[in-house]
Amino acid sequence: MQHQLSVMAEQVAAASIAAEAAFQTDGRTPRLLPAAMAKARTSEAAPGVANTAHALHGAIGVTEEYDLQLFTRRLHEWRLAHGGESHWHRVVGEQVLAAGTTLAEFVRAA
Repeated sequence: MQHQLSVMAEQVAAASIAAEAAFQTDGRTPRLLPAAMAKARTSEAAPGVANTAHALHGAIGVTEEYDLQLFTRRLHEWRLAHGGESHWHRVVGEQVLAAGTTLAEFVRAA
């Protein structure tokens, strides 16, 4: 259980850091590339975190009486809103290809 909980915490921390990085901007809206990376990373984390949460609660979280299902249902809806992770991975990939640099240089610049 501790291992599952720590993996879940890792996923949440990685998604949180990606989201925070996307919104570190001077403008009113985030730039496309950081937003795409954040959306892809958070969308990747959502199913694993939800599944682990249900497993840690003994799968009781799928019943109507237990509030966990409300949170995980919303998590899955948000994951698919405005495109799933495959859509945003494609956006990032197009940015990488358009940069015309090596991947290492692209990561350093991004």
